[in-house]
Amino acid sequence: MAKTAQFNRVVTELQERFPGLRIRVDVEPHPALDAEANIPPQPGLEFGFSFSLQGDELHLNVGGSFWVEWFPCGDDKITDEFIDAVSGVISGRYRIVEYLLGGEPVKAQLQRPLEAGRWRSVATWSNLGAFIPWRRRQNIIQNKAGGPSSVEAGA
Repeated sequence: MAKTAQFNRVVTELQERFPGLRIRVDVEPHPALDAEANIPPQPGLEFGFSFSLQGDELHLNVGGSFWVEWFPCGDDKITDEFIDAVSGVISGRYRIVEYLLGGEPVKAQLQRPLEAGRWRSVATWSNLGAFIPWRRRQNIIQNKAGGPSSVEAGA
């Protein structure tokens, strides 16, 4: 139950930070998942994504490629980092950079901004295609709309 409490903490914190955000929460949606939250595209959010609780792991899924776990979610510091990552995706402060090989993602990084237009990787997903030394095309997934606000919630 403590892990479900951490998941609920994530949902509550996101709703406080983004009062207009629509989140659909499903508890035990699948035998492998303890809980899942789907955030559809909506005013202030140009794309949808999801996050879930699987055992002691919080999973973030963005786009067709980025899927990374934060664990153990019973650790408040880890949950805080997860909340920051999800908030960063919603607000557009963070971005996902996909590295495509032949049109298929082989690597994706969640990045946060540094000074002077530079970025630092927060988390990385990849598959074996990431080891192929061919030229890759990049695709950036970033919310330019700034995130749902309480004004939009009342609209």
